[in-house]
Amino acid sequence: MDDWQTCPRCKTTKYRNPKLTLWVNVCGHKLCEGCKETLFTRPSAACPECNTPLRLSDFRLQQFEDLIVEKEVDIRRKIIKIYNKLEEDFKSAPDPLRAYNDYLEDVENIIWNLANGHEVEETKKQVEKYRKENELQIKKNNVKLGREEALVMSQLEEQLKQEELRRAQVAMLEKQERNDKKKENEEFLDKLVKGDRSLDDIIAEHANKLQKKSLLFSAQNTQLTSLQKETFVPFPLAEGPKFQYVAPQVTTDGPAAPQMEVLAARGYLRHIRTATEGEKAGGYTSELACGRAIQEAFSALYMGAE
Repeated sequence: MDDWQTCPRCKTTKYRNPKLTLWVNVCGHKLCEGCKETLFTRPSAACPECNTPLRLSDFRLQQFEDLIVEKEVDIRRKIIKIYNKLEEDFKSAPDPLRAYNDYLEDVENIIWNLANGHEVEETKKQVEKYRKENELQIKKNNVKLGREEALVMSQLEEQLKQEELRRAQVAMLEKQERNDKKKENEEFLDKLVKGDRSLDDIIAEHANKLQKKSLLFSAQNTQLTSLQKETFVPFPLAEGPKFQYVAPQVTTDGPAAPQMEVLAARGYLRHIRTATEGEKAGGYTSELACGRAIQEAFSALYMGAE
């Protein structure tokens, strides 16, 4: 049995107890439900693995096989609630995008330090200092993110309700179709018993009725599916100026490299491997590789002239 499905204290496994639930604490160690309740009869106790002081509320259900991943997810959830700045909060910076990316990199460094036990105390002090200095903005952004999350959750809930309603309506239509088919078969048998009409006429009439019922059911099912799509309201996109692509300016400090459009005509691609169909689908071309190689070759050719 895999170790991630075993309680390290009582050695109970999912094989012996299919209803076994494992709980992970903040230090990344796990216990089963029974061991957790036994050890934490008081408000707090020490982790049996590393003696870290814990509370019963510090445990959560294990979701991932790797406990390191489990620990990092928990740390990330807590840190993101503190470091919750948005890209719009960096508009006043000289380079807003660069400032926002540096901020995100700092957040990832903090998460990595805490998850891997590197400079933990210094990192905790850094987080606490940031929290005190930005307390008002943290609360403001949490409220804003909470509203957006609530909006998304309400939309998902409405979508689930509509889906459940559609399934119930489809089930009702299927039941009605079965009842109608049963009724038609009974009428078909009654007509055969009476024998007041020819057999071919009775069979043709019966097949025609079944076909009409089937088409009607398909049309009703299609209508329910289209209604479900119409009732879903997508999450509103953030308003702002459209992205404008600006071609990068390549400075080689040397002779101007030929443009990629003329590489094939001038024979530059004769010694370049032809791109496969899969590579082309990903955006790669032989001209792209050749053009970059030429740019590197032409770069700084004038530097030695001084």
